[in-house]
Amino acid sequence: MNLMQLIKLVLDDAYAAIKTDSDAEKDQLIQKALATLTSEYGRLTDVKSKPIDYGDPVKRFAYIYKYTVAHADYIMQLIAGEKALRDVLKKRNVEVACLGGGPGSDLLGILKYLMNYDVKNVVLTCYIFDKERAWGDSWSDVARVLKAPFQLYPVFQQLDVTDSGTWKSYQKFLRADLFTLSYFLSEVWKIREQAEPFFDYCLSQMKRGSLILFLDNNSPKFVEWFDGLAKKHGLKPIHIDERKIAFSNDEEKTDLEIHFKKFGWPKRESDAAFRIMMKP
Repeated sequence: MNLMQLIKLVLDDAYAAIKTDSDAEKDQLIQKALATLTSEYGRLTDVKSKPIDYGDPVKRFAYIYKYTVAHADYIMQLIAGEKALRDVLKKRNVEVACLGGGPGSDLLGILKYLMNYDVKNVVLTCYIFDKERAWGDSWSDVARVLKAPFQLYPVFQQLDVTDSGTWKSYQKFLRADLFTLSYFLSEVWKIREQAEPFFDYCLSQMKRGSLILFLDNNSPKFVEWFDGLAKKHGLKPIHIDERKIAFSNDEEKTDLEIHFKKFGWPKRESDAAFRIMMKP
């Protein structure tokens, strides 16, 4: 099963979860949600606008369809191109903490790398943290349907970065070998003063030798915030880059044909910033 086929199963479930009188009405709502997301992402630095709310199942479907496929592929490419990340995933037991990873791109990007490069005999535990509890429904069946040649344990945990009461009790994830931040800092940039204690907690408490993979929009506001956090906590840079990145062409577009015909192309290219850091 490739990434598109797995996404297709997730999207089919997400589509069925949208309750309307007809598919035509459902498709209209999705089209509207796709346009709304585009508008909201254009206002990520507008402090007067509210953070994006993914409580609506229509919006969750729209996000997975339009963005998750591409972002997961970017992560796969970054892992394939960086020895330090590849070495982490060669370990027998690997723990990953996906911060703000509810939409699934972090998890799916790692899975795509493992499948594409025929990595076996790995026991992979992914802690997926997100404010929106309903994201957990999207990825709860991944281990069962994927039928991968490795052991996979996805663990979804609800967390609000602005509320220390929701994250100070979590301890196991701090021993993760890899922390991922996929398009997360840009989502919380406008509430960074409330969110920063969470990142301080993670970056100060994570174990020595753990890696941090940062992927986000190439905007100075988001990148400078992350770079400031990394400097504050003495993280060692392994790879730093900003460039255009495109969705690779190895997936079968026919796997999403039914949705493609109705909703057009998912995201195909981004101007992105990348950081791979290590906790010394």
